[in-house]
Amino acid sequence: MEFQYILIFLIVVLLCAAIWTLSVHRKYKARNIELLLTLVGIIEAGDPILDGHSLHVHNLTMVFYDFLPVNMRLKLNREELEYASLLLDIGKLGIPRDILDRKGKLKSEEWALVRSHPEIGLRILGTIRGFDNISRWILYHHERVDGKGYHGLKGNEIPLASRMIAITDTFSAITMVRAYKPPMAYEDAITELRLSSGSQLDAELVDIFCQIPLINIDKCLEDVHHRIKKIKDETKV
Repeated sequence: MEFQYILIFLIVVLLCAAIWTLSVHRKYKARNIELLLTLVGIIEAGDPILDGHSLHVHNLTMVFYDFLPVNMRLKLNREELEYASLLLDIGKLGIPRDILDRKGKLKSEEWALVRSHPEIGLRILGTIRGFDNISRWILYHHERVDGKGYHGLKGNEIPLASRMIAITDTFSAITMVRAYKPPMAYEDAITELRLSSGSQLDAELVDIFCQIPLINIDKCLEDVHHRIKKIKDETKV
C-alpha cells in the first residue's frame, strides 16, 4: 500500500474519531461508522492479503455482541466495540509490506515487529479523546486466556471486548479465502475454536459464539463480499 493512501486513511480515521467523539446523537454515530466501514473496505479491497478481513471481524463481533447475555452486553459500549473491531489491525499500517506479505518463515526480529502492531495501534488511537477503551481493547486483542499472549494478561485480566475480538479475528482468519491458503469449512472452524477454548480463547465466550446460528454467521461474510464487490466495481480496484 503506497504511503499516500496510508496517510489518507489515517487522516480520515482521525476525522471519524473526532466526529464520533463530538456526536451525541446515535444516528450521527451510526453514519460515522458507515463512513469508516466504507473507508476500510476501500483500503482492503485492493489488498489480496486482507480483502475484507477487518470488515468481516467487525460484522462477526457485532453479531456476537447481539448474542451475549444481557449482563455481558451491559459491560460494553456498542459504538466503541464497533470501532475496536473495525480498527483492530490499524497498527499493521506501521509494518513494512514485504514483511506482512512474506509467505516464508519470518526472522525473529521480523516476527517481533509483526507482534508490535497492537502497540502501534495504541500509539495511533491512544491520544484521541474518548478512545481510551477502543485503543485498550485493540492493544490486548492478541492476549491468550492462559497468559501466553503478547502481554501476558490471562483470564478476566483481558478486557471482555478483547476476548471477543480474539475469537472473531481467529474465526475470520481461518474461514476467509486467502491468496496463500484455502478457507476452512464452518464445521472445521468451530472445531478449531473449541480446541483453543480455555487456552488461547475464553471458554465461555467460545461456547456463546459457537451457538450463533449459521445463517447469521454467513450473512457477515455475504455483507463483506457485497461491500468489496461494490467498491471494486465503482473504483476499478
